[in-house]
Amino acid sequence: MTQEPAIKTDSMNNRASAKSTNSIRTNMLWHRRLGLSVFVVLIFLAISGFALNHSPALKLNKIALSSDWLLSWYGFEQASPTGFEVNGHWLYRSGNRLFIDSSSSTEDSPAITCDLALRSAAANSAWLFALCSDAMILLTPDGQFVEQFTLVDGLPSDLKALSVIDEKVYLLSDSAALEFDPQSLAIIPTDLAMQTMIDRQAPERALPEELAEQLEQSLSGPSISLETVILDLHSGRFFGDFGVLFIDLIGLLVCVLSITGLLAWLNRR
Repeated sequence: MTQEPAIKTDSMNNRASAKSTNSIRTNMLWHRRLGLSVFVVLIFLAISGFALNHSPALKLNKIALSSDWLLSWYGFEQASPTGFEVNGHWLYRSGNRLFIDSSSSTEDSPAITCDLALRSAAANSAWLFALCSDAMILLTPDGQFVEQFTLVDGLPSDLKALSVIDEKVYLLSDSAALEFDPQSLAIIPTDLAMQTMIDRQAPERALPEELAEQLEQSLSGPSISLETVILDLHSGRFFGDFGVLFIDLIGLLVCVLSITGLLAWLNRR
């Protein structure tokens, strides 16, 4: 009679132990599955992140890619010969290069890259500014390259125009007007009316006939910088909205992987 409660207790303990063992096995199974599912993507994100972090040293923005499938994927079309006239200089784009007047470089500086589109240009007494789809380029009044401020450096991706009003530089995004400090490269909100910026920006116009002829003679075809391709792959934008959502999903899976790993460690203790 006294052995029956002990047998029941042992049975309950065995069930609890089996249940705990099954829980540990299930956790480890999902941990392994998640680890295998994100392994390749995490390796790629780590390598591409390293490359982007050292982009200036690796000169990724100087490496131009011009394969037909890549240009077709980006929907690249050869731009018409138009540009912006600011402070007596013409700024325009061909391929992935920014041209100032009749050249894309000077004796002291290499060719300046401007991927996808030249959106706007402006000037004050100290600087020339060119706003590309992926970078803000600063030049001296005579066209010498000084600095390139890119998306990697914190430049907003939805900028569409810039203008100079009373020597101050303003950027226009889809939803806000911003002030840009060329010295510190800081971008801060401003209460300047967006319509004022639109009215004061330099218009895009057809190039003078002489420049258009020189451009046609030197045309080498469109290209995309390696930095742009790596950045778009790293963020998922290379594959559109689906790619961005996929990278978001990978981030969530990494969080779950960390939790299941922690649980496995605690259970082993």
